Amino acid sequence: MSPDQLAHAPAPFDEGRLDAGDGHLTWYAQYGNPQGMPLFWLHGGPGSGSGLRHLALFDLARYRLVLADQRGCGRSLPPGALRHNDTDLLIADIERLRAHLRLARIVVGGGSWGAALALLYAARHRTRVDALLLRAPFLASAAEIDAFFAPRPDLQDGAWQEFAALAPPSERGSLLPWLARQLASAGHAQCARIARGWHVYEQLRESGAVPAQPVVDDALIARYRIQAHYLLHACFVGKDGVQAAARALGGMPAAILHGGADRVCPPDNARLLQRCLPASRVRIVAGAGHAPFHPGMASALMEAQDCYARNAHFEGWDSGHG
Repeated sequence: MSPDQLAHAPAPFDEGRLDAGDGHLTWYAQYGNPQGMPLFWLHGGPGSGSGLRHLALFDLARYRLVLADQRGCGRSLPPGALRHNDTDLLIADIERLRAHLRLARIVVGGGSWGAALALLYAARHRTRVDALLLRAPFLASAAEIDAFFAPRPDLQDGAWQEFAALAPPSERGSLLPWLARQLASAGHAQCARIARGWHVYEQLRESGAVPAQPVVDDALIARYRIQAHYLLHACFVGKDGVQAAARALGGMPAAILHGGADRVCPPDNARLLQRCLPASRVRIVAGAGHAPFHPGMASALMEAQDCYARNAHFEGWDSGHG
């Protein structure tokens, strides 16, 4: 959405914070049709929080869209909190929200880390989930995390070298642990410096274009504090945990969308998940990167929603005919 569109974004018909225990209050909002098909869309990062811009990606006439900020993220409180913050607790928060909203069954999805979390939730609460909608899935693998923070020497381009230069030379071989320690305990100026550098590197990886310098505020620092915490612990899922969750879901309908030019989560992730989920359908969007707003990606996501709303499955959607 443009700034003008953001100013006129649909208002939620319901909004609040749930007490998740241990001092955490998790923000949520509902948009679209209150009688529509419930769709929980889980944000990425980890740590990114939900954004109004994403509302343009959903059919708000047919769906009851539920957004929520994960622990420590966005409008959830306290911001950037690392204590009592892990993946099992996020899964429990999703289930708590579903029960609070009195929704018997839901479609659940998300982008990147949100797609991984959707799979993990669905495997834990199989009887509550009708279908999955997964964009650019992140598998929380060591290979993906190393490619971002510790690429092979021949792949250490100028963008990575500038990112790594945030750390002293002696710490660049263990960049992620250093970043996590700094963001957890350093002063505001150091955390702001790291958040700015991380954001620029992330945007370069996503789009290949030099981004505008971000506004570094407490929210951006909290975002990367949470992200470092999760990635340092391989998102608390164990080796191949996301794929194991997918294998547990048997014949659940799933649409998997991935950008063919994604430089953050490799497009092969979509095929790996397809082998785990026999009933899934995959569409690789040519020219799209990791961000969701490429026209082809946005169109494919809307077509997947249309296909499921009409048919209660995704068969035929992967061919590009909805």
